[in-house]
Amino acid sequence: MGLHTNGLSLEIVGREITGRPVPGKPRRPAGPYLLGLPALLLSCLLLVPIGVTVVAAFRTPGGFGLGNFAVMTDQGALRAVGNSLLWVLVAFGIVVVGFFLALLSYRLPAVTTFLQPALVIPFAVSVLVSGATFRLLFDPTPERGTVTAVWTRLFGSSPVWLGPGLFWLVLVSAFGWTWLGYVVSLFRAGLDAIPDDVTRTLTAEGVRGWRRLRALEIPLLRPIAGVVTLTVVIAAVRVFDLILIVVPGSMQRSADVLGLNWWRETTSGDDTGRTAALGVVLFAIVAAVALIGVRGLRRRRWAMPVTVVRPDPSLGRPKPRRSVRRFGWLIGLAVALVWIFPAVVLVITALHSPAEAGVRGWWSASGLGFSSFAAAANVGLFRALLSTLIIASAATAVLLVIAVPTAYLVAWGGLPVHVGRTVMAVFVVLAVTPVQMYAAPLRDAIDAAGLAGSRIALALVHAAAGLPFAVLLLRSAFASAPPALVSEALQGPVRQSAVLATVQRTYRPALIAVAVLEFALVWNDFIVGFLISGPGTTPLSLVLWGEARQFSASSGPVAAAAVVASIVPAVLMLSFWRTVVRGLTTGSRP
Repeated sequence: MGLHTNGLSLEIVGREITGRPVPGKPRRPAGPYLLGLPALLLSCLLLVPIGVTVVAAFRTPGGFGLGNFAVMTDQGALRAVGNSLLWVLVAFGIVVVGFFLALLSYRLPAVTTFLQPALVIPFAVSVLVSGATFRLLFDPTPERGTVTAVWTRLFGSSPVWLGPGLFWLVLVSAFGWTWLGYVVSLFRAGLDAIPDDVTRTLTAEGVRGWRRLRALEIPLLRPIAGVVTLTVVIAAVRVFDLILIVVPGSMQRSADVLGLNWWRETTSGDDTGRTAALGVVLFAIVAAVALIGVRGLRRRRWAMPVTVVRPDPSLGRPKPRRSVRRFGWLIGLAVALVWIFPAVVLVITALHSPAEAGVRGWWSASGLGFSSFAAAANVGLFRALLSTLIIASAATAVLLVIAVPTAYLVAWGGLPVHVGRTVMAVFVVLAVTPVQMYAAPLRDAIDAAGLAGSRIALALVHAAAGLPFAVLLLRSAFASAPPALVSEALQGPVRQSAVLATVQRTYRPALIAVAVLEFALVWNDFIVGFLISGPGTTPLSLVLWGEARQFSASSGPVAAAAVVASIVPAVLMLSFWRTVVRGLTTGSRP
């Protein structure tokens, strides 16, 4: 067939079409997939050891089977499982208390004036510091323990708070002191994000009190409730260092959780199959509980069973009367003073000499000075500070460089739907995986590579452990950007950078939240350094725990080390807390 046009002659040779039609598929550029390669390599630091642990758990002398899981019939393991489930109930209780405290501060905004800083400080410090603080408060001798002294003055005699059964009160108090500020802040951020027109509509219809709670606050806060529940429950199931520092050694087996039971098995025997089975059981419990909060990581909207009317603009959240504001200030101040009191006890104890802190309470005026800080410095405190700063900074930098492009790839990188879902599922699994699932194989691999005691190796492990949560949070922030803006940016010649520039306002708070939380978590870490680190790294928390092993004789240096260890994360959290909360709730707010 020939074609002549504008002096140009074309000859087209055709042939008969045979065979069935084949549907066309758009070609996907391979470039964006390279964004996820660093995350894949870093995740292998966890995935490979996890695989080794799973294989070891099911490998028996006769092949593969469930023989190693017979360890769960041991009395100690059964007690540990029961205690782990008890911690789950504690976590749910903290979530409920935190919700109603946030609701109180929402109804009486003046409460937040004094309460917010007091709630943030405990969340900034490590669980190890919280445990040391509450052990000081509940010291069994009335000459040193605040609670014991008050109880003895009121009732004449005092129970042994760190004795059988009662040590649970100390543990739960320390855990709640650490996490309640996080719960209250996120719920309060969700309440503040409720649109004013919705509030005015309910007010115009006369919906108040419990009806308003059921119709408005609870449905709209379900996404944030999922995030909060997921975080706190996993922290409760993973509790480890709190028990080590609070409960006396003679009673620690009564307080054992699965993580501690796993550690005792690894240090007392060489049956790797049994210890691997304990790690798999711990992971199964954490993963099952985590299903409660996974949906909270997704953006969703909830319908309310109310009729929308055109409200009076003067309605809504009226400015409270002066008497109500004063009442709120009094409540906030009272709760803040109670909440900050443990931190005050810790600081004043640190300002006593080691001898005075060992025999007298914080209220004693004798022995004041900085000799406890000098004693803490003599055991390597400041060297540990430098080591921890290097590890935390390196881990945070590596995490940010890898997490941002990976989160963008999952959110807007054009991945096929099934690939994106698979990637998200893997990150969710890794986010809830306990350290015990990869600690032993990873430690052996680091030792075999001659990197035992390497700060860089420990920083990479921390970055790998923090990567799943960072990607989930940043992906949620990316996905919450207006699709129209993203579509417009994708039409340009520099598509990937244009999308990042377009949605920077959306993901910037999440980026700051990831950076602050990663730095603080690595700074406060105990379990990763304890289970994986060699003697050359000397993280700060290990120095603190080493001193706390002789708690009665070294309470002054322990308090001094705890104060020094808490300054950096406390200042960091107080400086960026509002942005951190915004970043944590991006994509989950109503």
